[in-house]
Formats: sequence, C-alpha cells, structure tokens
Amino acid sequence: LLFSKIPLFQFPDSLLDLSCPVCQDIFKDPVVLSCSHSFCKHCLQSWWRGKPVQECPVCKRRSSRSDPDQRASAGSESLCSLHSEKLKLFCLDHQQPVCLICRDSKTHNNHRFRPIHEFAQDHREEIQKSLKPLQEKLKLFEQVKGNCDQTAEHIKVQVRHTERQIKEQFKKFHQFLQEEEEARITALREEEELKSQMMKEKIEALSREIAALSHTIRDTEEELRGDDVSFLLTTRLQ
Repeated sequence: LLFSKIPLFQFPDSLLDLSCPVCQDIFKDPVVLSCSHSFCKHCLQSWWRGKPVQECPVCKRRSSRSDPDQRASAGSESLCSLHSEKLKLFCLDHQQPVCLICRDSKTHNNHRFRPIHEFAQDHREEIQKSLKPLQEKLKLFEQVKGNCDQTAEHIKVQVRHTERQIKEQFKKFHQFLQEEEEARITALREEEELKSQMMKEKIEALSREIAALSHTIRDTEEELRGDDVSFLLTTRLQ
C-alpha cells in the first residue's frame, strides 16, 4: 500500500508483477484465476460485466469460477491452482509464480524461469532500493518539521517575554503617571491655599475700609439733619 499512489513508470520492471493487467496499478483486493493470472477484484468484475463468457483478460482462458480465489495471505503456503503443487518457480515471461508441472506445460513453452525464492529475494531488494529515496525524503521532512516545531516554540517564548516587558513598562508608566498626578494636585492645593489666604487678607482690609467709610457717612448724614447752629458749629470744628 506504500506504493499505491506512485505511478507505475517509476517502478523497476520487476515490480510490475504487483500491478493489475487491467488498471495497470498496484493490486487492490487481488484475486487469482485458475490460469494463475491475478487481477484487482473490482477490475475483474468490471471486465466480466456484460460478457457472455467469463474469461481471463490476459490469456483468454475461460474461467470455471464465478467467484475467484483471494490471493493467499503472507506467510501461508501457496499452491498452484491448476495442479495443487507448490509454486517453486517464477515465470519471467508471464510474470507469475508457477509449479514444476506448469514449467513443462505447453503454456510456458520456451519461457524463462527463476527459483521463486531467488526471484523473491531480488524483488525484495528492488523494493528496498525503491524505498530508500522515500525514507530519505521522510527523514528530510521530519527534520524540517523539527525545525518548524523549534521555531514555533521560540516564537511562543519570545511573545511571552515581550508581553512581560510590555506589562512591566506600562506598570512603571502608570506608577509615574500616578505620582505625577499626586504631585500636581498637591501643588494645585498649595497654590489654592496661598491665593485664598491673600484674598482673605485683602477682603478683611477692604471690610475695615468699608466699615470706616460707612461710619463717617452715617456721622455726616446725622450732622446734615441737625439744626443750622449745631451744623455750623460742628462743621467749623472739623
């Protein structure tokens, strides 16, 4: 499944036996016919749909099964579907495992064969080789992600540090403003007290002048209301 999204042309030729002859992609839910050719289950069902005869899309051999066998799971012993013999060889021409009887049959006449374990080992090595650039790419991505994680954490630390600095600066600024406010209000109160005292003294002086003038005016008015002799005597004395 690791290679299911990689185009087939990027694989070595020997990896093509992992691909479905119908869709030319890596097997999905593979099934095997009695002729030993394998296909995706969905591809085979689509190929057979509407056809009067169920035959192999590759060799055109008629299939006697309406429900093909699922491929044997990894680790289980695989037997030839035609001869029930162990699959000991791999046909390079048909790109499929075969038994010793298949090798000598007309179907595989003049074909090239290799021991299946030997071919499987080479096959594994080629897959391993194909994995190497992917593993290197994964390592690079993980390294880049690690750098991004470190950068993200550094950004968080830097933001928290800057936030503390801003709060400390504004705290000092607020304290300065509060002290400045108190100092100015104190100076204003002192100025008010000084000016109020000056005005109080001035008002008291004016009050004394007003009282003296009022007394003089009252005395003069009384003299004016007196008889002529008293008025003349009083004014002459002044």
